[in-house]
Amino acid sequence: MLYWLRIILCLVCAAYVKAEERPRIVLANGEWKPFLSEKLPHYGFASHLVTEAFAIVGVQVEYQFFPWARAEAMVESGQIDGSLLWTQTPQREAFAYFSDVVATQDEVLFHLRSQPLEPASPSDLLGESIAVPLGSKLGVWESLVESGQVKLVSVRDIEVGMNMLLRGRVDAFPLARAVGYSALRMHFPAKEQVRITHSSTVFDQHKYRLMLSRKQPLNARFILQFNEGLGRLRDSGRYQEMEADYYRGAYDAPAPEAQPSSDD
Repeated sequence: MLYWLRIILCLVCAAYVKAEERPRIVLANGEWKPFLSEKLPHYGFASHLVTEAFAIVGVQVEYQFFPWARAEAMVESGQIDGSLLWTQTPQREAFAYFSDVVATQDEVLFHLRSQPLEPASPSDLLGESIAVPLGSKLGVWESLVESGQVKLVSVRDIEVGMNMLLRGRVDAFPLARAVGYSALRMHFPAKEQVRITHSSTVFDQHKYRLMLSRKQPLNARFILQFNEGLGRLRDSGRYQEMEADYYRGAYDAPAPEAQPSSDD
């Protein structure tokens, strides 16, 4: 009996040591529903993708949540291994390695079904008003807003912008398609959700990646491993399954009876 007990203890210890020997990476995360959030299933769709891609190549992931500006500064200084999700820019390339594209988002115009709106380009929206959350970049709409050809209505957040759209206080809301529909599902009842649709025209496309600090010596290897895992995730069909779940709302925060917020 004692002999078998020793054998079992040895096996348990060996398994524990093996688990402890698995490489681990610490990533700064943030709040950007439904992609990323400490409060969402799997920490959001993008976090789940990153976790699964690293798991395929045997790397454990730990997420720590910070404001976005601090997360970027920590990557630059090497205080943390990396962060997600980011667009690749020359400025960031100076201090970070960038992965292959993790997620792509199409920016469309949300509008009321009762007021059809199908501009083929931003200039077709002359004289109309758009909602833009505070702190968000104007992107392709910047020149039209600055020239006064399109009226800018700044809103506190996406929920308020959608509420203003429902009330007819703005004509359109440029937003990443999946982000907009996620906000509708989380904050508005079904009878309000169906009143809003989006343009068939895609006005901008944003590609988001994992970035890892150049000051961490293992990151040159980690970025290659991650790209391998991400590629295998796509090739297996698992990425597509997760993406379908994402568009169905599987990564939304539960809010079954949420009501429209006020816009004051």
